[in-house]
Amino acid sequence: MVALSEWTQLLTKISRDLSVDHALDAIALAAKRLTGSAHVLIAIVEDEVSDLVVRHGAGDGWESVAKFRHLPLDIQSKEGLVGWVAATGTSVVSGSVRDDPAYRALFSSTQSEIAVPIKDRFDRIRAVLNVSSDQANAYSETHHETVTGLASLIDLVLERHESTKREEALIQIGSALDTVTSEDLLVESVIGVAQNTLRLHTCSIFIMDPKTDSAVLRGTIGRLKDQIGLLSYERGEGFTGWVCQHGQPILLDEPQLDPRWRGKYIEIPNENIASFLAVPILWRDEILGVIRVLRRRSENPFSDNRFTIQDQRVLQAIAEQMASGLQNIRQIDHIVQSERMIAWGELSAKSSHMIGNRVFALKGDVNELGFLIADDKTSLQDLRTLHESLRANLTRIEEILHDFRDFVTATKIEKAPTDVGALVRETAEEVFPKRSLVSLRLEIADLPVANVDGRRLRRAVSELIENGLHHTESGEMVVRALLSADERRVRIEVEDSGPGVPDDVKSLIFQPFYSGRVKGMGLGLGIVKGIVDAHGGDVFENGVFGEGARFVLHVPL
Repeated sequence: MVALSEWTQLLTKISRDLSVDHALDAIALAAKRLTGSAHVLIAIVEDEVSDLVVRHGAGDGWESVAKFRHLPLDIQSKEGLVGWVAATGTSVVSGSVRDDPAYRALFSSTQSEIAVPIKDRFDRIRAVLNVSSDQANAYSETHHETVTGLASLIDLVLERHESTKREEALIQIGSALDTVTSEDLLVESVIGVAQNTLRLHTCSIFIMDPKTDSAVLRGTIGRLKDQIGLLSYERGEGFTGWVCQHGQPILLDEPQLDPRWRGKYIEIPNENIASFLAVPILWRDEILGVIRVLRRRSENPFSDNRFTIQDQRVLQAIAEQMASGLQNIRQIDHIVQSERMIAWGELSAKSSHMIGNRVFALKGDVNELGFLIADDKTSLQDLRTLHESLRANLTRIEEILHDFRDFVTATKIEKAPTDVGALVRETAEEVFPKRSLVSLRLEIADLPVANVDGRRLRRAVSELIENGLHHTESGEMVVRALLSADERRVRIEVEDSGPGVPDDVKSLIFQPFYSGRVKGMGLGLGIVKGIVDAHGGDVFENGVFGEGARFVLHVPL
């Protein structure tokens, strides 16, 4: 009855407390009481280091002696029954450990020992449960069955923990879908989630390019990182191309033996690859890309770190989430482009009207030039006046065309590693007038290199500075470049001491053709927004009306 009560309490605690650490600590204590042991150890297989690490236990002094100790996973080293059990997958019951050649003393008083392997559903060793007694021949077959039952509980707890991690990973991606604004940010987020969930060594994401009908590398944590955007697979080419062509996953150990293997662009040397897994990114029947992950061959032959069909299902679930995210981003981009097309139509109409007015004025000047040439009494001053009018009208047409071109091309960016802090400093110093009643203060932090279009970003910063100068007669302008609070974006601020922006206008100032200036088409801030949107960032004005404007621009690293 005492044993039954112990089991009941243990099962109740495990079912109610979802903490893996609390559950394993409870199992260790139960194992000590149910078997009358002096010490209990639970050693977890660590794939990264290919050995076992003692994470949980019970008994006097177990933490100071064994906690976090690494035990070799081997059958040759003769350095412990725990490592031998993990390597062979078989249980050991020893009534006299001193006579066992594989025994390694952790507690000097130990005489008897039971070590039981803990296997997952794929028969892989995940941990070892070890109980020891200070008495010789202390354990019976019943004790062995009890420890085996507790080992099964440990397997359930570890599996529940892995399931929880997988659920959290999918929730993470679901949350990312609500926040990421570009395909690059989505790729980065998915790679991070996959890495944490599957304990993989490399992960690469290829996205189909409709222009070339090939899968282009868009993100990786492997050695191909400097080849992002450059490497690609044709449909049917190698494993990656095969997945693109057929829309089916591939899960292989020893992938080099498969006839489809090409080894064209691989993050790990061929001979070091233990397991290969690739799944399609599917949206309905359309193949959007491929997620490819690899695990490196362990130096320890007893360490099994191959992918399983469960890993494949998890990666497919991640790919499904990513497909949904890609579609959302592309739909938003389509809407944005549609809105910009409408804006371009308005821009064309307005620019045509403005250019038409200038052309009409130019025609008048040309006619006047004809009269002046025909008149022998024409003075040099008359020609100079006419020349100035011609020049002014042509300059204005050039300005209109320049604004038109910048607005149309604002979202077409070419990213490259850029020192944004230096870019902001240089732009401010170039744009800011040498002689002005407004003083310039720069607050530039030490920033990491960001992957941005430096030429476009320079244009956005200069537009904000020029806009602030237009509305500021005296005082100070502050230009800042710093890392955002989440450390994933660069935050650029341009703050002036002008009149500021009324609250009811803040939502309008980035719209095309809205302008507080007499001169201009009102495209400057619209161009800024287009450039920032293309980078997957955001821009807004959050100054206090009457105290000056403050424009804030965020660009992802």
